[in-house]
Amino acid sequence: MVSLTYCLPIEVRAKGGMYTFMGYFLAHLQQEGIQFTQSLSDTYDILFVNSWVIPYKLILKIKRDHPNIRVIQRVDGSAQDYGRHDNADNQQAKVNLLADLTIFQSQYSKHSSREKFRVIHQNGPVVYNPVDPVLFNPEGDKMSLPGSFRICNASWSTNRKKGTWKLGQLAQQHPDITFVLCGRYEDIPDVPNICMLGHLDRNGMAAAMRSCHSFLNLSENDPCPNVILEAMASGLPIMYVDSGGVNELVGNSGFAIRCETFRQSYEKMISCHTNIAQEARKRILEHFTPEIIFPQYLAAIAATQRRTIPTLLERMQLRVKGYPVLKDRTLL
Repeated sequence: MVSLTYCLPIEVRAKGGMYTFMGYFLAHLQQEGIQFTQSLSDTYDILFVNSWVIPYKLILKIKRDHPNIRVIQRVDGSAQDYGRHDNADNQQAKVNLLADLTIFQSQYSKHSSREKFRVIHQNGPVVYNPVDPVLFNPEGDKMSLPGSFRICNASWSTNRKKGTWKLGQLAQQHPDITFVLCGRYEDIPDVPNICMLGHLDRNGMAAAMRSCHSFLNLSENDPCPNVILEAMASGLPIMYVDSGGVNELVGNSGFAIRCETFRQSYEKMISCHTNIAQEARKRILEHFTPEIIFPQYLAAIAATQRRTIPTLLERMQLRVKGYPVLKDRTLL
């Protein structure tokens, strides 16, 4: 196999989401001895971009100046589908004009950005996100937290579609359950069975998860949330709103719920907690480790052929079909 040099020009930050993925990808490349850079001005074969993060005009210049570079676009999903109403979808639609390979992080991600909303015109493989099963595991240091049964929730975003605004009402309705909240939250009532841990680093998050008994996810239209994988790797059964790509990840490791019938779902989960916890950990080890996920990425990238930059006529045809690719004069 020909050795390729990768460029991943996205700074890793402690914010979850794509930054968690990028951290894993960089670590895997380093572990495998694969050359990479994070500088766009260096020499490389593969330019890896995420959704809309790297500007279209910059990618266009690189592709025009370097006829052998292949552009790989990882797509989260439609931004408007999970509550963003800025220019993000327009930007990633334009970037997709230049992509030589498009990778979706879940089947729902593909549905969201290709069918539910017309954003990404290219087809491509689905490759899920990975999780570190060594860091996130049922064994290891735990936190001393209150309550006899603890349900964890984690969120960096305060976007209403994350559903975290429902946690206060659930806590008030179920005072015998302790709700452990990791991250940023707004309008959470001051009740004794809510334990606010605030922003945690990755080690802290792992310790918090393994100190709980279950994970509750209330987000809507989330394509492939890393926190679900982290909770499963920690041996936590998942209770989740059946929306987005969550059910693709969970499988038999949890239950879809509705807030109106939360108690029934909770009791059902309690009745088979040990078996579901074991299934969650097993599912991670069989499907979602970096050693399983990243070879899929590398194989798809290695097989990718360079595409030509779309002509004006091709862009106009896409615009007629509803893709937002001609609203910027720089595309003409």
